[in-house]
Amino acid sequence: MDRKTILVSAVLAFGVSALASHFFFRGGTSAPSLVAPEAQAASAGPSYAGLLDELDRRIDGLQKRADGRPGDWLTRMHLGSALLERAGLTNQIHDFARVEAVLGDAFSLAPAGSGPLLVAARFNFAIHRLGEAEKYLDIMDRRAVPRRDEQTSARVLRAEIAVQRGQYEAAFAELSAVAAATPAAATAELALYHAKTGGPAQAEALLDEALQAPGTHDPRRRAWIKLQLGVVAMERGDLRLALKHLQEADGELSGWWLVQEHIAEIHNRRDDHARAIEIYEALVRTADLPQHMDALAGLYRHTGESQRAEELIARAAARWEQQLARFPESAMGHALQHYLQFGPPARALELAQANHAARPGGDAKVALAQAYLQTGQPAEALAVAEQALASPYRTPRLHDVAAKAHAALGHTQAAEEQTALLLAMNPRYSSDDHAH
Repeated sequence: MDRKTILVSAVLAFGVSALASHFFFRGGTSAPSLVAPEAQAASAGPSYAGLLDELDRRIDGLQKRADGRPGDWLTRMHLGSALLERAGLTNQIHDFARVEAVLGDAFSLAPAGSGPLLVAARFNFAIHRLGEAEKYLDIMDRRAVPRRDEQTSARVLRAEIAVQRGQYEAAFAELSAVAAATPAAATAELALYHAKTGGPAQAEALLDEALQAPGTHDPRRRAWIKLQLGVVAMERGDLRLALKHLQEADGELSGWWLVQEHIAEIHNRRDDHARAIEIYEALVRTADLPQHMDALAGLYRHTGESQRAEELIARAAARWEQQLARFPESAMGHALQHYLQFGPPARALELAQANHAARPGGDAKVALAQAYLQTGQPAEALAVAEQALASPYRTPRLHDVAAKAHAALGHTQAAEEQTALLLAMNPRYSSDDHAH
């Protein structure tokens, strides 16, 4: 699983900012348990399914209120916010479509220069329409008496947009300033910045600080922070600690598919393929997400079940193309991972170029460099990798793709230098771990 799906922003559903929403989850108002048998006994606390049921009841109430108030844009703002909260948890394509429709209704009713501006900005950021998100933030800036909490949220969102665009210095300055003034608003986002710029120790310290902050009792928030701690540990190769954090995340909010897929990935990296397959099979069966199909297909190929792998690859490709047709900016960065793994390489390159044009940060540059390598263009791959290396962005995947590009061009010493930098960040790194 590509780490950019996690290390990108604080979860929208937790009321902090916006999750860059990259996944779509099959519909249904009552989410089934997505956990494998080994994880089902982990927690007696709140569950993902229960949380969705509670949220759906709130959405139903707001929808009835909106239906009874045809001229009330404020009620539609609250409905859109609740739907966006659901989308941040489930990433169902119809949830995002419903948010878009409700926001359209609200703006058609609101006076010019008003309306659900922050919700619209968050929604557009979530689906990677960065310019649209900025448009709504600009309108907010022009209001005569902006609310302080909305100003703070807008500043954090602008910083997250800057990260997506590779404007790391500006993002760091803004996140640092907000975190100093209002720690609860930006400490986690600042941690993720450090995780993307070669500072895992700083990231872990800030995540621990966010976890211990007064008032951090929301199980959703705690689960998300512990998930991030698990991801940071995975990226530096400490799989034992990563699994501990992920099990703790499941203890805070049991049955969340996002935690389960990372537990499966750890088992895969440990070569415990049977356990990884068990979890991914449960996820494919219950969630029907294309990234889980891709992960399971890769494992089936590895274990010699080629027919089952090819069936899943075809299903996943069809699903990615559906998502690209509906929300292209949101889907392209992740669909290209499917094509990088399973081909055709030309389709991966096409998507990688579009993704990089939309948000040319470090993650997008790495994916574009990978696509250039797969299409036999190592010079182009190296040029893109060097652009990322000239910025504060640092990840093992960046050094890996730079090393491969140098090696393909016969730059033996430079390839060895990049490999050494990679292993310094993650001594257990394997390109196979990041194939999906």
